[in-house]
Amino acid sequence: MALTRLGRLIVVGAILTTLVGLMTYSVEPMPQYSIDEVMDTIDDHENERIHIRGIIVNGTLDLESGTVVLTGTNSTMNVIISGLSIPTGFGEGTMVSVKGTLHATDEGHVLRADDIKTGCPSKYESTTVNE
Repeated sequence: MALTRLGRLIVVGAILTTLVGLMTYSVEPMPQYSIDEVMDTIDDHENERIHIRGIIVNGTLDLESGTVVLTGTNSTMNVIISGLSIPTGFGEGTMVSVKGTLHATDEGHVLRADDIKTGCPSKYESTTVNE
């Protein structure tokens, strides 16, 4: 009886180890680039899925057409966000993280977003305690 129980524990342990190994192997980390990093090496990223961060340029957020312009320090990038769920805190002047595929167009390059994330502003704001 003890060997049967030990055998089952070994089989379950082997299965769990295999599943964890497969999950770890199948998850490919995606580095997050700034707008400037991508624009400096734009040809290396064309038609690839990339993860970028940037600030939404004031006056460029158009939810009807589903477009927005993100800026870095020196460069900007047009982003198509149509069909996506817009997270809370997504607005002009905020830092966002976008995953999507970079495509070349006649006007330049555009990122077709498939995932958008915003940070919680209160997480980065300093708090003052009244004494």
